[in-house]
Amino acid sequence: MTTLIKNGTIVTATDTYKADILVKNGLVSEIGREIDKIASEIIDAADKWILPGAVDVHTHLDSNCDGMTTVDDFETATAAAAAGGTTMVVDHADQAPGATLAATLEEWKAKAGPRAVIDYGFHLSLSEVSESVLAEIPALVEAGVTSFKISLDGAGERRIGDAAVLEFLQRVGAAGALPVVHAENGEIIDFLIRRLGAEGKTSARYLPASRPPEVEGEATGRVITLAELGRTPLFLAGLSSAHAAEKVKAARDRGQVVYAETCPQYLVLASDRYEEPEGIKYYATPPLRPSWHQEVLWRAIASGDVHAVSSDHTAFNYAGQKDLGRENFTAAPRGLPGIQERLALVYSAGVHTGKISPNRLVDLVSTTPAKLFGLFPRKGALTVGSDADMVIFDPRGELTLSKSIALSRVDYTPYEGMRARGSPWVVIQRGRLIAREGRVMGRAGAGEYVSRSRFVPL
Repeated sequence: MTTLIKNGTIVTATDTYKADILVKNGLVSEIGREIDKIASEIIDAADKWILPGAVDVHTHLDSNCDGMTTVDDFETATAAAAAGGTTMVVDHADQAPGATLAATLEEWKAKAGPRAVIDYGFHLSLSEVSESVLAEIPALVEAGVTSFKISLDGAGERRIGDAAVLEFLQRVGAAGALPVVHAENGEIIDFLIRRLGAEGKTSARYLPASRPPEVEGEATGRVITLAELGRTPLFLAGLSSAHAAEKVKAARDRGQVVYAETCPQYLVLASDRYEEPEGIKYYATPPLRPSWHQEVLWRAIASGDVHAVSSDHTAFNYAGQKDLGRENFTAAPRGLPGIQERLALVYSAGVHTGKISPNRLVDLVSTTPAKLFGLFPRKGALTVGSDADMVIFDPRGELTLSKSIALSRVDYTPYEGMRARGSPWVVIQRGRLIAREGRVMGRAGAGEYVSRSRFVPL
């Protein structure tokens, strides 16, 4: 099957130009002006942009968190992703205590294989740092898993000490993979939560006080120091604060190989949401920050000190899950949905407002994530030979974000009522049309597992 996309403006991370694209056998076959060849399907992209398919490297699908299971499995979440312009996810395969990493990978492949609408890969998210676990890493890198994650927000038995963090960083780096870290100081969080509880301060309005930006800044600085000591690269997941962004900038100014990601919620939502009657809906970790942190994060994006904007899609219903924490926020599961809204939000809040260029948009949501996580140039690019994954994007489109148009199973969207300028029009995966104007035509099980290459510094 061949597809010819005509009259569009191609926007990549580096270039903007008018050209046609010919797709054959799922790959980009030819790019040029006025291609005049017979094709099975012709799509007129006049007045539209053609972007590489978006790559989301931070999702939690069909996952257990805080004793509850997310409401989205791989079918519903990846259908929502497709509608929003995302054609590839790198999900977190969470190691259960005592399980091997190899068994964890196979468990997540079994979840995704029959259900995924779009292509997928996995980070291995470690529940422990032990010799037996670390010894598995080289074999998993050979199998195409080239990123491994730990979280520093645990306390007690869940705490990962500094020596173990250093060992993790060095073993992952030595295997040719990229270490990923969620950086918040778990011991201080535990102390603050216990103190707030003793004072009767357990409603959602006190949630930001349990994980203040200083807690994120301290842990970010500490793991950056350990990575510098260990001479390893580092990817920081879910930056939410000026305190953390400043640590990243200082390290990069020294020439350290440090990369950072933020998420749409930290760019467009603020901590005043916790004052709402249903404020527990917005419980995520890190939590939302006062609005002035948003401008610092946008500056870090513009300066190149934040490299990706990912959704951190973790979908729990308000009714029966989040609302369990209305009186005590610690009873609610953590995380926000947003896999479908990501591209429209970053375009609307970033490009439409003049904070970033269209090329920087592509870099943040597609190209740099693909490069850092071993997918480029198969993904994140529009070049001859790359997968024909693309979004035909209408920069003049308008969307009112709402649960009524969202395809996730979750019973709310944190972006309810927000007006987004710019919207995906047509989404193509390996040459197949999988979504048009928010309606998904892709089928469950059509997504493919993508084996990723070893980490290469940018």
